[in-house]
Amino acid sequence: MGLRLILGRAGTGKTNLCLQEIREALLASPQGKALIFLVPEQASYQMERALLSTPLLGGTIRGQVYSFRRLAWRILQEVGGSARLPIGEIGKRMVLRQILEAHKQDLRVFHRSAERPGFADALAGTLTELKLYNIHDESLLMSQAIVKEREGSNLLADKLHDLALIYKAFSCFLADTYTDPDDYLNLLALRLPQSQALQSAEIWVDGFTGFTPQELKVLGALLKICDRVNVTLTLDEQSAEVVDETHPFYLTNHTYQKLQELVAMEKVPHEEKLILEQRYRFVNPLLKHLEHNFFLRPDKCWLEPASGLNLCGAVNRRSEVEGIAREMLRLCRDEGYRWRDMAIFVRQMEPYHALLTAVFQDFEIPFFLDHKRPVQHHPLIELIRSALEAVDMDWSYEPLFRYLKTDLVPIERERVDLLENYVLAHGIRGYRWRDQQPWVFQRKITASDQDQERANKDMELLAYVNNAREDARLALLAFEKKLKKTRDVAHITKALYELLLDLEVPATLARWSEEAEKEGLVEEARTHRQIWKSILDLMDQMVESLQSLDMDLPSYRQVLETGLESLTLGLIPPEFDQVFIASLDRSRSPEVKAAFIVGVSDGLFPARVQEDGIFDDGERERLKSMAGIELAPDSRRRLFEEQFHIYSALTRASECLYFTYPLADEEGKALLPSSIIGRLRELYKEAEEKTFFLEPPLLEQEEDLLVKEYFCQGRRALSYLMPQLREAFSGRPVAEVWWTLYSWFASQESWSKDLQQTVPGLWHYNQESPLPEKLSHRLYGKALKAGISRIEQFTACPFSQFLSHGLRLKDRALFRLQAPDLGQFFHEALKSLGEEVKEKKIDWAKLSDDDCSTLSDHIVATLAPQLQNEILLSTARLRYLKGRLQKTVGRAAWLMREHFRRGAFEPLRFEAPFGRDKELPPLLVPLSKGRSLELVGRIDRIDGFYSPERSLLRIIDYKSSYSRLALDEIYHGIRLQLLAYLDIALAAGPRLFGAKDSHLVQPAGMLYFTVQNPILPQQGPVEAEEAARQLLKKLKMQGLLLADPEVVQLMEQDLKGRSDILPVGLKKDGNFYSGSSIMTLEQFQILRSHLYQIFEEVGSAILDGFINLGPYKKKEKVACTFCSYKAICQFDQLLAENQYRILPTEPAETIWSKLQEPSPQRVLTHFNYEGRP
Repeated sequence: MGLRLILGRAGTGKTNLCLQEIREALLASPQGKALIFLVPEQASYQMERALLSTPLLGGTIRGQVYSFRRLAWRILQEVGGSARLPIGEIGKRMVLRQILEAHKQDLRVFHRSAERPGFADALAGTLTELKLYNIHDESLLMSQAIVKEREGSNLLADKLHDLALIYKAFSCFLADTYTDPDDYLNLLALRLPQSQALQSAEIWVDGFTGFTPQELKVLGALLKICDRVNVTLTLDEQSAEVVDETHPFYLTNHTYQKLQELVAMEKVPHEEKLILEQRYRFVNPLLKHLEHNFFLRPDKCWLEPASGLNLCGAVNRRSEVEGIAREMLRLCRDEGYRWRDMAIFVRQMEPYHALLTAVFQDFEIPFFLDHKRPVQHHPLIELIRSALEAVDMDWSYEPLFRYLKTDLVPIERERVDLLENYVLAHGIRGYRWRDQQPWVFQRKITASDQDQERANKDMELLAYVNNAREDARLALLAFEKKLKKTRDVAHITKALYELLLDLEVPATLARWSEEAEKEGLVEEARTHRQIWKSILDLMDQMVESLQSLDMDLPSYRQVLETGLESLTLGLIPPEFDQVFIASLDRSRSPEVKAAFIVGVSDGLFPARVQEDGIFDDGERERLKSMAGIELAPDSRRRLFEEQFHIYSALTRASECLYFTYPLADEEGKALLPSSIIGRLRELYKEAEEKTFFLEPPLLEQEEDLLVKEYFCQGRRALSYLMPQLREAFSGRPVAEVWWTLYSWFASQESWSKDLQQTVPGLWHYNQESPLPEKLSHRLYGKALKAGISRIEQFTACPFSQFLSHGLRLKDRALFRLQAPDLGQFFHEALKSLGEEVKEKKIDWAKLSDDDCSTLSDHIVATLAPQLQNEILLSTARLRYLKGRLQKTVGRAAWLMREHFRRGAFEPLRFEAPFGRDKELPPLLVPLSKGRSLELVGRIDRIDGFYSPERSLLRIIDYKSSYSRLALDEIYHGIRLQLLAYLDIALAAGPRLFGAKDSHLVQPAGMLYFTVQNPILPQQGPVEAEEAARQLLKKLKMQGLLLADPEVVQLMEQDLKGRSDILPVGLKKDGNFYSGSSIMTLEQFQILRSHLYQIFEEVGSAILDGFINLGPYKKKEKVACTFCSYKAICQFDQLLAENQYRILPTEPAETIWSKLQEPSPQRVLTHFNYEGRP
């Protein structure tokens, strides 16, 4: 029995000595007393491999590699104590989550944090810490009493109270049924004397910088039964004495002192310590100098060339990682390195994990990232989470389609997308999924819904949707049915397991794994294989630890989510020859020639140590001073631990060492180099410094650098080549080396195809040429049928018109009320209002306010169920909106009443359709080449005045927001509806008036009618008459009226001064005020001629296949603002070919002058379009 300490600085061969002694003992006698190599958990695989690679050794039972916890499991299997069910880390968190919920009312502090994500992790970590330091719930209660006595009731006392309560509840839960693995080491120390396997064994303990009290207790027990316990420490002879906290060997010195105390306490022999002084690792003398002198004061600077030490800045983290990848390729190519000769170490893995993975895969560098992989976003995790949430949340859209889109439900993604569109359009959830009746369409109340061809297509689609619905819901319905029968954790878990089997998840994961392996994605393949076993383990832990508890589904979800959040996967290296990537504080690295220390920035390395866990630093110190409770090191102590991490980084490589640091983060914020870089610059003034750039240099004199660094990997070199070729094709000079690279790619059979696929993208010109004549003819034919809004859409942007009407792309229909839906609703409501007034033969002028309200309420109540599958009745908010719509329609009825009461005009038609076989004929425009344009649509309202002397028509267009008719917008073709509607109505004038007379029907005007119920700001009470006047002014119609006072007075018979309802004003002398929106008959004819010119130009351009990206901009108004096709056109003002058509804002006088010119400007001049020859 005895302890032998093996001391030595990094690289002196401590691990090799342990391995060599074990090898010699095994080769000398394969059978005999046990030889145990005790190492940290993460080093066990590496040490097993090193031991088994011994020549002539073969397999061995006598020699074993264990971690402390694995040793405990092995011995308890032998002597007993492992019969109780172990509760894993995930199970522990789920149990704690349940304890928090059950004792929420008794907790003084933690009740507020109980449901916070991650709190169960923090609590589990604290319980583990308490157990590692042999602190029990009784100790916590005693400490609480002491703190309360000295300081009164405070936060620390309340924390101790809550922890003691939770600790005791957890211990009661374990009782005689379960075992917490955190107790294994205490149990091991207790049972070791009964073990025969370790009697007279020899133990080697390597790779530890310190030991917890539990581990020290185990070592004490081992010292009593083993022949010898060998412990290695990174410590030289001088540092074995007392050192201060800033010394890199402070931690190991503290451990050395603890071991000395342990030997004295256990009264076992202490062999003479073995001091290893020769540093075998460092082939490069500079690295040997660095290991010894980095922390030494005064400085002992290196005076020779600093070969092997590289300080590398980078513009950002991506350029840093890509620079490392290029350097590794160079080392393999020029220095004869293997991938396994190089390693990357980071202090904090989080900022680099995804980046290292992406870049190394891109550079085709094999690597192993020694990092526990979180799997919260794996499809299987999402499937479980979403299935439970969907059932719990009444088949809500979001979780249900997350479930379906995991690709683990046996339904094709195309069918899922179709089903999703239907569900979104109709707001389907809950009972409608469970209902055995097939779904049926309930379309919006629009005129297009009457189209029979569209209805037939909808019915065909509906059958397809219902088939997809059955496949989507089958397994989930069965799952929901099982859940309704139980509140028992075991049965809920069983139902979840059966759901996964019903979906054939194991077979799908196996297939995914095979496919990933075929594609060379070894890590992904292993993840798919391991995730199933991990989920089964998680379910087993839930059942084993919570099976006796009744739990509703929301609580079950919360507990399971705690387990899923903690789920990680650890993979073993899939091959030998690969770059090793690990964090400095976790891993035991293999022997490497070149080490890259990444992210050496201020605040990252050395790391800024933050307080974590339940207790802060002050509380830890108070517990130690008042109650004698010593916990894990506080943040100040952990800050000094950073010194050892620095030392560890300096001593990882044998030949060359790279320190890299980014100068900016992902957001472009500046980062400073770490103090480590400054210290290295002090010691090695000749150290090579370089900067990693994301893009290669462009100077010809740097050709050699380009070839060696940036042309070292084919795919990356090709990506660097493309911007240079674009420069060349733009007429700018590029270095000759790029043309040499281009020729090389073109000459290589394996690369020529990639080059051919990539180069055409250099000529990308984000503008569209006209469609081929045959294609345009297939799309549109020779006779173009269009609405006025389509013509306006073309003049706003031709490409938008092509996508909307040529390709017929549409926005996804959603079960929500949007502005177009409300606009359509108002149109239908006002149409119904007009028809009902006409049917009942009511005089508009005689309608009372109550009549307006009653009529509007009845109409809205009738129409509301027809709008989007009863959307207005679906929620309390929308039912409230329905009430507001009733008031708005009532206000519109009141406004119409006022308009008709004040004038002599009467409504002739509501929602009057025009087109073939309609009441009003279409507007036919002959085009070139024997083609034609047929304009169809519907007019919101046509009002008329008839007398034996004259007949007048005015057009009313409803708008749900304030609109003004600007003459320059008519001129440019972006506001044509009112003018076109007036022309169509005039052409059908005799029919509208019932052919009362044959005299010519004249235009009276065209106006926008605002459908709103505005709130008037008031300072105090207002008379009803004044309020009505203000409302009329607020809702004044806008547009153009005939410049004839008699006609205007027919619209407002008592008009004096400026009108409250019309955009005009009359002076006492009968003339119009300036600013009145008026036009003469001659001006109307000019506008009409211009309208036909626009129709002719635009109709011809559409049929010619003109699809230019040409949105207009008029002051702040831009055609792209409400466009649905931005992601398709990718209009970008940074490109020369993508510039807005600027439409100037011009006064009416200027526009009239332009219109009266002998040859007015063509509308399409802005597009530089001359027509197809």
